[in-house]
Amino acid sequence: MIARGILGLLKLRRAQQEQAKADVSHANAQLRREAQRAARVQRDLGEAHLSDETMTAWTVSVARRAALVADLDSARALVARAEQEVGDKQAAWARARRAERSLERVVERQELAQERAALAADQKALDDLTVAAFAARARRRAGLAGPADGPGGEDA
Repeated sequence: MIARGILGLLKLRRAQQEQAKADVSHANAQLRREAQRAARVQRDLGEAHLSDETMTAWTVSVARRAALVADLDSARALVARAEQEVGDKQAAWARARRAERSLERVVERQELAQERAALAADQKALDDLTVAAFAARARRRAGLAGPADGPGGEDA
């Protein structure tokens, strides 16, 4: 029987691997949101053009464009951070999967060792039965030959 501690540890490793997988999924969703936001700001920035109307309108356009540039820089920084987080989460997930797999290999080796021990015990039992049957036949044969063939038999 596999030690309870190993099975408990394997269950923990599987839970950690599942959590790491969920973290990767969450980080990817965050990356998609930030990339969409950056694309929206980029589009808005392209649509913000200077006009010849009035000096006030021109100043508003320049301020809007500057704000959009700052927003784009911020969005790009958030995308970069989200990409880094995705990479970190994927690395954590990979480590969790490796830890789980290594523990699974330990469990597999232990199960194989137990199976081999059971087969060896079965083989020993078969060998013992064979030897016992052989000995019983030998005793029966010796008994069938009878005392006439033994000491004090016909020659006595």
